[in-house]
Amino acid sequence: MTEIVSEHEARYVVGLDIGDGESALCWVPTGPGHFRDKARIFERASQERSVITATALESRGEGEPNRFVIGEEAFLSRGCSHFNVNFKTATDPNDPVTPQAVLFAQVLLGEFFAAHPDVHRHCAVYVGHPAGWPREAVDVYRKHFGTLQVPVHLMSESQSALVHVRDRRVADPAATAQDADLRNVLIVDVGSSTTDFTFVSDLTPRNLPVGMSLGCRRIDEELARRVQAACGDDSEFKAALAAPGGKEMLRVVCRRAKEAQFTRDSAAETNFLRMHAGCDGTFTPIIEKGFGWLRGVEIPEDVVAAPGGWADDFRAVLAEAKQHLGETQPQLIITTGGGSRMPVVRAACAEAFPEAILENDPKPAFTVARGLASAGRHRVGVERFRQDIRALKDQPVFTEHIKDALLTAFDHVTSALRQRFEQEVTESAKTVDLLDDLIHETAGLDDVFRRLRVSLEASLTPVVLEICRSYGVRDDQFPIDFTLPDIVGTTMKARIRTAWRTMGMSQQVLSAAAGVEDFGTILLQAARTIYSMKGLGPLLATAAAVGGAGVTVIGAAQGVDYLARRRLQSVLETAELESAEVTRMVEEVAESITVQMDARAVEIERFVL
Repeated sequence: MTEIVSEHEARYVVGLDIGDGESALCWVPTGPGHFRDKARIFERASQERSVITATALESRGEGEPNRFVIGEEAFLSRGCSHFNVNFKTATDPNDPVTPQAVLFAQVLLGEFFAAHPDVHRHCAVYVGHPAGWPREAVDVYRKHFGTLQVPVHLMSESQSALVHVRDRRVADPAATAQDADLRNVLIVDVGSSTTDFTFVSDLTPRNLPVGMSLGCRRIDEELARRVQAACGDDSEFKAALAAPGGKEMLRVVCRRAKEAQFTRDSAAETNFLRMHAGCDGTFTPIIEKGFGWLRGVEIPEDVVAAPGGWADDFRAVLAEAKQHLGETQPQLIITTGGGSRMPVVRAACAEAFPEAILENDPKPAFTVARGLASAGRHRVGVERFRQDIRALKDQPVFTEHIKDALLTAFDHVTSALRQRFEQEVTESAKTVDLLDDLIHETAGLDDVFRRLRVSLEASLTPVVLEICRSYGVRDDQFPIDFTLPDIVGTTMKARIRTAWRTMGMSQQVLSAAAGVEDFGTILLQAARTIYSMKGLGPLLATAAAVGGAGVTVIGAAQGVDYLARRRLQSVLETAELESAEVTRMVEEVAESITVQMDARAVEIERFVL
C-alpha cells in the first residue's frame, strides 16, 4: 500500500478535472526551481488527452470478470454493457453508493499511477467541482475520494481556471494585461452539466447563484430529440435505441456532431469512422443514421442560436449574473469549459459586459486540470515557504543580524541621552508624568526604532527574498515591512530607568524637579534633590575628594551640579543591556518577523488561489 504523504511533502501535484462531457488529468512537480514549469497532460494508451466522461462494463469472455472501462473504450469496445455518459451531478449525502464520477476518476488515476509510479508515491491530488454545488455535496464528494490512498483536495473549477489564467500571464512577458486586471474578474465556466459564474473581487471569489441548470448537455439532448423524431420510423434505429446504452450512445453521437461543427476540427470525421468501426454492432444504426442526419443540420444556427434555444437561455443567465453584481462590474471576463468554444458564448458575454476585456483559453479542455495542478503547487509552495520562514529564527546568521541591530539601537539611545544632557537645549516648560515618557521623548526613540527597522529590513530582506524566489513568490508583489514588537522599546527604557534608579533618582525626585525647562537641568535638579535628601556629608566628602584631585569646586551649589553631571554621564556611558535581555529581545524580534511573514504567506496564498 502506498504511504500517504503530507501535502507539503508532495513532490508532485495532480490536477483532475472530471467533467460531465470530457475530463482531463495533468501533473506538475513542486520542488524549488519548478514553479514555472508547465503542467503535463496525461495521454492514455488510447491516445486520449481530453477523455470523454463515459463508463461501461466490458465482457472479457467466459470465466473472466467484467472489466470497468472509461473514455472511448466505453463505446468503442465490443461487448460493453451498463454504458453511462453525462453522470456528473451533485452528490447525494444520503446515498452510500460510490458515484459514477468517482469510479471514473479511480480508473483514470489508476492508469496514470501505473504509468508514473514515482508520482503516485509522492503526490497530492486536486479535484475540481462545480462552483454552484452546495457544501454538503462537496463534502460527500471529498469523502468518496478518500479511498485513493493519496491526499485529495477539492477546489472550485472556475477558481482553478483563474489560477491557470494568472499563471499563463506571469509566464508570458509579452502579455499586455497585468495583475491589476484580476481585481474584478467574472469567470464563466460553460460545462456540460452547468454554467458556473464566479466573480473575483480583490482576490476573493464569490460564486453567483445562477446557471446551475444550464449546461451544454441541453444542446445534446435537443439534438437527440430531433434525431429520434427524424429517424424514429426506422426499425434498426429504433431497436438500437431501445438496447441498453442506446440512448447514451445517441447523446455521444450528438455531442461529437456538435463539436465537429463548432470547432471545424478535421479529426471529427476520423472520430466518426472510429466510432462506426469500433463500437458494438448493436449501436451501428445509431451512428450511421443519427450522425448521417446530423450532418445536414446547421447546429450553431438552427439549434443553438434558434429563438428560444440555448443561446437565448445563456443570455438570460448572463443578465441574472449582471443583476447580482450590481454596480460592481468586471474588468475582465474569462470564459472556460468546453462550451466556451462556441462563438455565441463570447459574443453574448461581450454584449452583456461591453466595458470588460474578454479572454478565453484556446485549449479550454485542459484549463481546469492545469489550474487545479497549479493551485496545488502554489499551496505546497506556500506551506514550505511558511516552514522555511519559521526556520529562520533558529539560524545564527539571522539572529546575529537582529542582535547587532538591537545593540546598535541601544547605543543610539544612550548616545542621544548624553548629547541632550550635555547640550542643555532650552525647551518650553513641561510636566514630567512618567520617566518612560521622558526617556522616549528625550532619546528620540521613534527615530531610533525607525532606523532599527530600516537596518533589519536591509539585513534580513535578502534572506527572506531568497526563500520567496525559490518558491516562485513574486517579491515585488509583497514588499517587506517589519513591525518591531513592543518588547524592544520596553526593554531599552527599562534598562535606562533601572540605571537611573540605581543612582537614586526615583520618580518622586524627578517629579519634584519637573518645573524646569530643559532636560539637563531636570536631571541636575533631581541629583541635587537626592544629595539634599541624603545630607551634605556625602556631598562635601565627594567635593573634597574632587578638590584633592586638582578640581576647583566653588560653593556647594556648583559642587552639586558638578557631581550630578559626572554621576549622570557615568551612568549613561556604562548603561548596557544584559545578556538575558538581549537574548530575549532577539527571540521576540525573530518570532515577530516570523509571524509577520507567516501572515504574508496568507496574503500570497490568497493572491495565487
